Amino acid sequence: MDKIVVDKLVEKAKQAGERAYCPCSEIPVGACVLTQSGMIFTGCNIETTALAGSLGAMEVAIAKAISEGENNILAVANYCASNIVYPTGNERQFLREFTERAIIICSTKDKIEQFKIQELLPFSISE
Repeated sequence: MDKIVVDKLVEKAKQAGERAYCPCSEIPVGACVLTQSGMIFTGCNIETTALAGSLGAMEVAIAKAISEGENNILAVANYCASNIVYPTGNERQFLREFTERAIIICSTKDKIEQFKIQELLPFSISE
């Protein structure tokens, strides 16, 4: 994916992370989704003290896109200032369900890594 596009998505994810609600982990994560139509949707991690009800940043961004009828997702990026945060198990399943061909970008202030869902969730069951 073009560096300019990746940098824009990472910046949007970084901004989204500023709205994170993470009283348990204290690790804010932001995410950004780019759709085929050029729309951008952002999300942040939202934790509950029960943790089981918590949402990952990628889940939130993907859910926002899908709920607005944007289901052709080209890329999903996340950002965490302190370290690379790879998608959680629930996020990987969301990615598998809704972004089969998308580029997945995990970033921090010093590093950007790109993946396909097949690399993060090999041997998954599809439809």
